[in-house]
Amino acid sequence: MYTMRMFIASKFRPSLALGTTNRTEQINFLENINVTRTNESLSDDEYIFDRTDIRAIFITLYTIVFCCCFFGNLLVILVVTLSRRLRSITNFFLANLAVADLCVGVFCVFQNLTIYLIPSWVFGDFLCKMYQFVHSLSYTASIFILVVICTERYFAIIHPITCKQILTSTRLRLVIVGVWITSAAYSAPKFIWVETIKNSLGDGRTETICISHRRKYNSELFDMINFGLLYVTPLFVMTVLYTRIAVGLWQSSQSLQHLGRVQCCATQCPRVEKPPEFEPQRTFVGTTETKKMLKRCMKINEAMKNVRNTESRDCHHLSHLSRNVLRARRGVVRMLIVVVLTFAICNLPFHARKMWQYWSSGYEGTSDFSTLLTPLTFLITYFNSGINPLLYAFLSKNFRKGMRELLFCNFHGKRKSENMIILNSVGVGLRRSSTRSTRANCSTVTMAPNGDS
Repeated sequence: MYTMRMFIASKFRPSLALGTTNRTEQINFLENINVTRTNESLSDDEYIFDRTDIRAIFITLYTIVFCCCFFGNLLVILVVTLSRRLRSITNFFLANLAVADLCVGVFCVFQNLTIYLIPSWVFGDFLCKMYQFVHSLSYTASIFILVVICTERYFAIIHPITCKQILTSTRLRLVIVGVWITSAAYSAPKFIWVETIKNSLGDGRTETICISHRRKYNSELFDMINFGLLYVTPLFVMTVLYTRIAVGLWQSSQSLQHLGRVQCCATQCPRVEKPPEFEPQRTFVGTTETKKMLKRCMKINEAMKNVRNTESRDCHHLSHLSRNVLRARRGVVRMLIVVVLTFAICNLPFHARKMWQYWSSGYEGTSDFSTLLTPLTFLITYFNSGINPLLYAFLSKNFRKGMRELLFCNFHGKRKSENMIILNSVGVGLRRSSTRSTRANCSTVTMAPNGDS
């Protein structure tokens, strides 16, 4: 029969007297177990990860998460780097978030799976430390980056003048460097607390275990600080700021609609009255000069009508541009809110399991349910790193265009798009120049005395 042998890091011996320890020692024990299989008959229960169906399910799920983490985030980094339309401050932060998620795929996903499928750690002492370090680094950097993005969006939308003065590109780059340094410093103790140990199985064989020395620090206090400082507090701050952003965007939409109805129709597009000098009742019908004056008056009225039509089109064009800007901001904020909600939902099971271990007297670490629950909470946490690229693809049109250009090497289309932008800009400039010229000519004709032009 397959059996379970569990070893505590402090003494490296089988613990058969779990009931005699206090609550904290039980939790430390359960957090540092390594399961090994042997033919000795210490227990009649089959280890649940020896079942073929369970192994196949977890291997499939972990492989899917790894592919999403690695290839999806690598694609995001390349798209933001190579696509000009995506070179913005927000996308720069999202690229850094993709770097953190990519590290999860490289250093954490399959390493975590092997703990439950292989009886011995096979990746060496350095990757044992890196596995724990990157897991903490990625989570800490991700939550800090999300808070920075939320703060930048808040100032850009609610306080745009202050944003341009304070949040310059150089300062934001320094902020992101500070985020990585702070996250690395916060996660650095993992290199001290984590190491590999060798355990003798008694028949001449040894196994290697990647384990945390929970006796070197207060694990309960550390996890509680993580939960409060790196989960509850950031989510509360982002909830407040995104609520304020949503209210600000709604107010901007209402103001824009009112401005479009009043200003464009009343102020920017006034009606131009005919000049009194060219009223037909003041001329003598039938004379040659009268006919010339009437023709000139008709031309002037036609020119003024064109001016009014052009100003009306420009007014509606500006209103349309403002609506497009507002719609684009809404889309970006909507995408960021979904990213934050996904982060909160995917990391909640991990923290909930920790709190359950510490505060619930009914937690049984040796049950099949607890054995399956631990890797499932890790899997859901890693899934958050893999789903972000999918969210960008579904919620951002620019990301979809950038991905298509990168995947299909559509550089010709990009050059064509840039040329169209240049042509449109030239056309707008010519139209504005023509409008100003028409206004000047009409003004000159109107002010000419006695009909002389």
